[in-house]
Amino acid sequence: MKKVLFTVALCVVGTFAYAQVSVVKEAKGLMKSKPDQAAKVILPALTNPETANDPNTWKMAGDIQKAIYDAENVNLYLPGKTADTAKLYSSLSQMFDYYLKCDELEDAMVKSGALKKAKLRKGNAENMKKLRVNLINGGADAYNSENYAGALKYFGQFVDVAKAPIFADDPSVINDTLNAQYANYAALAARMLNDKDNIIKYSTIGKDDKEQGWRALSFLAEIYGDPQTGDSIKWFETIKEGFQRFPEQNYFVGNLMDNYIRKGQLDEGMSQVNELLAKGETPYLLYVKAVLLYEKKDYAASEAVCDQIIGMGKELVAEAYAKKGDCSFFPAQKIVEENANIDVDDPKYNANDAKIKALYEKALPSYLKAKEVAPDNKQLWGNYLLNIYWKLNKSEYEALEKELGY
Repeated sequence: MKKVLFTVALCVVGTFAYAQVSVVKEAKGLMKSKPDQAAKVILPALTNPETANDPNTWKMAGDIQKAIYDAENVNLYLPGKTADTAKLYSSLSQMFDYYLKCDELEDAMVKSGALKKAKLRKGNAENMKKLRVNLINGGADAYNSENYAGALKYFGQFVDVAKAPIFADDPSVINDTLNAQYANYAALAARMLNDKDNIIKYSTIGKDDKEQGWRALSFLAEIYGDPQTGDSIKWFETIKEGFQRFPEQNYFVGNLMDNYIRKGQLDEGMSQVNELLAKGETPYLLYVKAVLLYEKKDYAASEAVCDQIIGMGKELVAEAYAKKGDCSFFPAQKIVEENANIDVDDPKYNANDAKIKALYEKALPSYLKAKEVAPDNKQLWGNYLLNIYWKLNKSEYEALEKELGY
């Protein structure tokens, strides 16, 4: 009785396996005339063990998706036709997935000795190489529609496939300069999704792009700079790499100089910014130099650099005026602190008070110019002018206090 049941079970399994093979044949017959229907018909064969381990099954599934893609692609150019672009790019992506699975299975058969030579790789690779660039279009469409998950999928697939074994012997794909370029966009999409793993994955590739690599490095710096989950050593290495490779990007210059200021490494920071200035002066680099000179307490030199920025008449003029004011205001504050510990009857108190007033009077015109140039940027001048007016002119103090809404 047990033997009979076992035999019946074998017959059932055999019939089911045959059914799956028939499914593949049916899908093949529908592929040209009804590719959408063929795509549904073949789905069971992709999961059944009797057919799912056959490279030809996945080849057929990929060919069906290519047929769907081709049909929609034609609609892009025919008068009166409208292409379903979501369907277009989805079928393209699935075609890549299916061809890669086909190649994986075929490669395993070659390595095991079950197959002497890969028969499907060449044709699949040709199709993929020809259409690969359209994954970029899919990524752009998705990103512009704020479908960042879709953008990550398409841009990421474009980048990832360059490392697939199917292109192992094709340097034109492996060394395609677009790989690094569009890894930046994959990283950008991942950033919109706060997907840290993919930000790191694609930024690590994208940073090698000569034009857009600064984006990837700035994304990496953001990840490594996170106070809770970051890595300060990797952050500094990333910022320094960005500074060295993309010195025109203020993000890296500013962060590197802030780091030197925090660590008191002012001479090293000054040396590096002077190297950049030797290649060409910009208001930003001059402002960084002015800040470093200020931190070194070389106030006269800092003021002179601020005057250079103001003379250019471009950006950071308000900031330069404010920093010039700082060069007098903050030394005055040191004396204010000193006076707090001196008796008012002490002759030194009056001498210090005179110094404070003189420094405040010197700072005042600079802060007023900062206010004139950037009236809405109250952080540059608001509290400093209040302190000065409190000392020099009480009526002006009351008017400014009201203006600031205190």
